[in-house]
Amino acid sequence: MSEHNPPPSRAQRGLAVLVGLFATWQLVFLPAANLVVFVPLRPAWPPLEPPVNAYQKKGTFTTFEPLQRTADRAGRALEFWGETSGQEQGWSLFAPGTPPYSVFVATEFQWVDDTSDTMLSQYEPRDYANPPFRTPLFYNRHFHFESQFVAAVWHAAPEAVAEHPEHWANLPDIVRASQNEIRAWLGWRLKEYLAANSHRDRSRAVILKHRYISTPKPGEHLDAPRAVAERPFARWWPDTDALDAFDVTTMRYVPVGAKP
Repeated sequence: MSEHNPPPSRAQRGLAVLVGLFATWQLVFLPAANLVVFVPLRPAWPPLEPPVNAYQKKGTFTTFEPLQRTADRAGRALEFWGETSGQEQGWSLFAPGTPPYSVFVATEFQWVDDTSDTMLSQYEPRDYANPPFRTPLFYNRHFHFESQFVAAVWHAAPEAVAEHPEHWANLPDIVRASQNEIRAWLGWRLKEYLAANSHRDRSRAVILKHRYISTPKPGEHLDAPRAVAERPFARWWPDTDALDAFDVTTMRYVPVGAKP
């Protein structure tokens, strides 16, 4: 005589429904999060707030305000879920041409006596073989503020610049377009540094630079030696509030003009 399975309990049925809804939402989220970056959306953040999605196209695609407003809200919802669940959709992580290194922002302080000191990003691992886990949503603003300074130079490793410097001639223009954010960032980093080093005077210049850190090749152990290369991106003069951009075609700083 065959045994019949008992009917599922209410809790089991409810759990099955939740699992089904979650799976359905994921099937919607994954393509939607990748497609929405092509739809012009208005920034949801006030001035000097970093973009959560550096790949998102900015602007408007319609003059019909209810439709644009709905798209803006949908885009923000997708960004929130991607960050919360650790599913930010950046295809540059997987597409061909992924560089064999990581890029981090660092801040260098220079004084009139020709001494200098560097403050590394809190996201750059101090132990490259055992990088820590970054908890989603914590220090979110800090993380995205740094990230916005990395996208433009992601593929501009020293060897790539040396081979075709003309391909990166627009970097000063990028500094010029982001000069308010760069000034704000470097000013905050200077305050942070002086608070932790009360014996130091206010520095003469503050430099935003990028650190290119090689990653192990396939088959190499995580403890394999890492090559670290640094290159300036922008230089800020606190006393005058002037800002310079580093031109990789001439390997010199160039002024970006007056503050807008």
